[in-house]
Amino acid sequence: MRVIAGTARGLHLKAPKTDLRPLSDQAKEGLFNILAPKIGGVIFLDCFAGSGAVGIEALSRGADRAIFVEKDRRAVMTIRDNLKLCGFTEKSHVYALDVLRALKVLSDETTHFDLIYLGAPYDHPVLEKALEFIAQAAGQGLLLRTEGSIIAEHRKKHLLADDFGTIKKVNQRIYGDTAFSFYQRV
Repeated sequence: MRVIAGTARGLHLKAPKTDLRPLSDQAKEGLFNILAPKIGGVIFLDCFAGSGAVGIEALSRGADRAIFVEKDRRAVMTIRDNLKLCGFTEKSHVYALDVLRALKVLSDETTHFDLIYLGAPYDHPVLEKALEFIAQAAGQGLLLRTEGSIIAEHRKKHLLADDFGTIKKVNQRIYGDTAFSFYQRV
């Protein structure tokens, strides 16, 4: 894994010694080509962060701040090592929590994100639960900025609903077996 573009371009990131599935460079590049016009100056939330590669790519490309959520302790250590390697420790925070619990904590702190990335384990119901939680929080003016977006990574065969209450699917892109569904507030 490597950082594709920006200030940390070309740096090779560590991968945690777990069964986590890293996002391919092709899919990550496709995702950030879509996000390019929006990434500068944002607050980015990387849920199910694994190695932290997606949030680190956002920081490298100009995000102001990134929050990482990962429950696997080995992966959390890898994220911290990768942030240090790239010089992004001061622009980030890592939560070693289950995603649903972290979303609750973040909504209680009234933190608002411009971009929320959900890279849940493929075919796991926690992805829909996270989308439902974010939609409910967004309906109360929490977690997601008004013009913010949620990107849900999933297997292309895993069909996600077109809306989850206050959020609606506005786009979907497919790269191999990986699909990205983009949601915004309605």
